[in-house]
Amino acid sequence: MRPRVSILLPHRNAAATIDGAVASIVAQTCSEWELLLIDNACTDESTSMALRWADRDPRILLLHESRIGIAHALNTGLAYAKGKYIARMDADDVSHPERLAQQSTYLDAHPEIGVLGTQTAFASTVHEHRGMRAFVDWQNAILSPHAHYVKRFVDAPLAHPTVMFRRELVDLHGGYDTGPLPEDHELWLRWMDAGVHFAKLPEALLTWNDHAQRLSRAHPNYSVDAFFTTKAKWLARWMQRKLKGRPVIIAGTSNLCRDRAAKLEAEGIEISAFTDVKAREVQGYAFIPHEHLPPAGEAFIVSFISQRGTGDRIAEFLSSRSLVEGVDFVLAA
Repeated sequence: MRPRVSILLPHRNAAATIDGAVASIVAQTCSEWELLLIDNACTDESTSMALRWADRDPRILLLHESRIGIAHALNTGLAYAKGKYIARMDADDVSHPERLAQQSTYLDAHPEIGVLGTQTAFASTVHEHRGMRAFVDWQNAILSPHAHYVKRFVDAPLAHPTVMFRRELVDLHGGYDTGPLPEDHELWLRWMDAGVHFAKLPEALLTWNDHAQRLSRAHPNYSVDAFFTTKAKWLARWMQRKLKGRPVIIAGTSNLCRDRAAKLEAEGIEISAFTDVKAREVQGYAFIPHEHLPPAGEAFIVSFISQRGTGDRIAEFLSSRSLVEGVDFVLAA
């Protein structure tokens, strides 16, 4: 019998947490699932722990992927998955009991939505975790398809281990990119570029356990540079279709903003000017004071200013001048 949901749970040396993660799936109120435990070249006890789960429950299958990397492991899981829906799960997180039931029911009722996340409960063993806490709070506030779409170049707008998506999206738009990049954000940008709609349930149905060894903290694929290189590629593709001759203005004149603008130029976008709250010339480009920015429809503004909270203030200022986010400007930091 075909399972309703296939859960992909890659793991590498996760002996300390994998039992809790698997137990949270076994405890789901929805029972029509298969759990694919993808052993990614483990060298600890998590292999035998996963095998014990597979021996205990026929819905659990242990797979092996020798190429180290979560994208390789996830693609192996996709190749075996039989479910109508694909759900993600990490070996150090905990799904709440109603998660699979609520997500699959929502997708049944909303055929226009391709990818559905949930809000995230945050727990951390890292002493300084204010940045991660702020990131989770930001993600949790993004609920509608429109909000996911316009905020997609700021950062990944939904937490990877919370998602459930339609199996056919992989056949239509491809699986995980195995290059040196954030595989989840790249997938979201690629699928959104293809017109897939994203949404999020307004309830925390997964606990995201932050710790010092978590990939998003420790792996170079999730570095700031890796994120911006990935964003620049998909932002440029979208702008090339959308701009129709409008000049591009970069908000932010710091060295960091200039470096990010250079990544956009390397993808074929011509930049005509910079803007900022304080006059600061950028050699080779015009400077436009922020109070003299063109009206709606006459230019496209990309903000690379990354100080926490600044993006919201920039969006409020530009919106007050009748510029529309996603039409006349985009936040990309």
